[in-house]
Amino acid sequence: MWSRDIVLLAFAFIASRASGTPTPEIQEIYARGLVGESDIQKSYDYIIAGGGLAGLVIASRLTEDASTTVLVLEAGKSGDEIANQINTPAGTYYSSIVGTEYDWQYVTVPQPNLNNRVVGWPRGKILGGSSAMNAMYLVRPSKTELDAWKDIIAPEGDSSAASNWGWDSMYGYMKKAENFTAPSPTLSSVVNISYDASTHGSGGPMQVSYPGIMIDIVGNWTSSLEAAGVAELTNPNGGVTLGGFITPSSINPANWTRSYSRSAYIDPLPERSNLHILPEATVVRLDISDNQDSAGDLYVRNVEYATNPTAPRRTIKVNREVILSGGPLGSPKILMHSGVGPRDVLDAASVPLKLELPGVGQNLQDHLTAGVVWSTPLETAGDIHDSQSDFAKSAEFLSFINDAVAFVNSTTLFSGPATAFQTQIINALEDSSKTLVSSNSSEVIEGYKAIYNTKANKFLPDVAQLELRMSVISPGVVSIQSAIQHPMSVGRTYINSSNPFDPVIIDPQYFSHFADLVTMRQGVKFVRTVGAAYGATFGTEISPGPTIQTDQQIEEWLVSTAAGTQFHPTGSCAMLPKAQGGVVNAKLQVYGLGNVRVADSAVFPFEFAAHLASATYGVAELASSLIKTNSYDVQLNSASSTSRFTNCGLLALSTAMIFVVQHLL
Repeated sequence: MWSRDIVLLAFAFIASRASGTPTPEIQEIYARGLVGESDIQKSYDYIIAGGGLAGLVIASRLTEDASTTVLVLEAGKSGDEIANQINTPAGTYYSSIVGTEYDWQYVTVPQPNLNNRVVGWPRGKILGGSSAMNAMYLVRPSKTELDAWKDIIAPEGDSSAASNWGWDSMYGYMKKAENFTAPSPTLSSVVNISYDASTHGSGGPMQVSYPGIMIDIVGNWTSSLEAAGVAELTNPNGGVTLGGFITPSSINPANWTRSYSRSAYIDPLPERSNLHILPEATVVRLDISDNQDSAGDLYVRNVEYATNPTAPRRTIKVNREVILSGGPLGSPKILMHSGVGPRDVLDAASVPLKLELPGVGQNLQDHLTAGVVWSTPLETAGDIHDSQSDFAKSAEFLSFINDAVAFVNSTTLFSGPATAFQTQIINALEDSSKTLVSSNSSEVIEGYKAIYNTKANKFLPDVAQLELRMSVISPGVVSIQSAIQHPMSVGRTYINSSNPFDPVIIDPQYFSHFADLVTMRQGVKFVRTVGAAYGATFGTEISPGPTIQTDQQIEEWLVSTAAGTQFHPTGSCAMLPKAQGGVVNAKLQVYGLGNVRVADSAVFPFEFAAHLASATYGVAELASSLIKTNSYDVQLNSASSTSRFTNCGLLALSTAMIFVVQHLL
């Protein structure tokens, strides 16, 4: 028999969930959602695999309904013990967590077209994910790109759902995440900052602003670009990307700290008993039932996780949905270890096939980058940092990050219409689809063609092909990096072992398509033009150096030593029609699984000429809205035993009672 106190607590808990007011007892235990393994319940309405950028946004939004229970399983630590490194914007350069235990420390397989070099792919293994370690740029995709996303998923058949991913919809969801603060007059006196507050959100969780100080050398950025033929963009983030500007960043101007998904969406929350966040919990497998519903879909009944490779695995029941938010490497990895993916990959890894979905892990893309470096007589942020002066230790200085960017199209890169280059790319489609796709699946090949055509026909004429970024964080030098934005080279990520703690295999197939090397070569040449426009402000070119001049020399330099990555992988769970190798539909649902969605940057079908954080916040906000509107219960027995569709909230009281009983047993 239950004691009187436990019974009273149970009724108080049910009443609190019905009214939306948590009880004091539960508040005290579950402040801000972080819990220990002993606090985990037997079941939750939603289980989110991955407490990164998207996962924490969705957890915050779903638990706005007090009747909805959510568990977030995050493989990394909470980050509390290194809060100062995370919160300090300049820490991303001077005390980075890249290469530490808070980084997955991924590396690619040797890349044949980079002289067999391996390339590091840092990804955040921490609450907040990569938003806790990135460079905080806030640059949206263009209207053309988002509308192309809408068009590419439209053949899947749900025109209303497809329209969610166009500019008109996504613009609002990206803004919903934001609270914009204009630059201070003092900052604007040093560098010309053009902005339009109406292109940003107001009142959202994530703070968007500018550093507290600006380095003088950045002041000539837009004027030097104009001298090189790139106009200033006066309203960044409003649907057009082309031009030069000082970008806002995810910085909180109230205290000059990083604003990332945890600090924005979780830490400020009132205490919520219905939100549990468990760090150091790796999702190892989704337990998929053999029963199908009337549409032929399978359902996940339980989620398995473990705290480390040797720890016992624990199983948590899911009542409604599983949301995969492990990012472009973690989300496909979980699917494959659960038996969902390409048959040949799963057979080779000795993972029993539950659902053949050949697009899982395919379509992997990344932004390759290379920089030209000069000496400079002017003071850089690196010089100030190394001085260890009082100013160098101030919060204002430590809020400084590189914010000078520009996006240029092929006409700029080729000093005129790139018609011949575009024609060459279009004519290579058939051969590329036969030789460059790492899959024999006809569906994946059709998807490759659809994406290829979008890049070649919609993006090449007018959409940005390269991003330029100025860096002044090292002492005595300044660099301008150029990064390809719409790579024609596409790779894959896959597993080669049944052990979910073994690292995922990453093969982006860099420079497998000729167009990428040509585009980056032109980028190096154009960056030198911008450097020349700076005049005496820039000194001697250090890298690649004056001896590297011809097209062939520049290409050899890129292949042998220079080309790296902007750390923007995407596409591995692409939103495409299933007949084109898609992994998720326009509602983010995994094809063939009735209660699993992917909601992170893995779903973008192609790279954007942008930094991916803003678009990923938009995906997470939109995903939350979709889930709140239409959710799906687990099918426990036959297809006729329960309803496939439910409006969230209808089962509030019964869910609360089940939650309490499981809490007390």
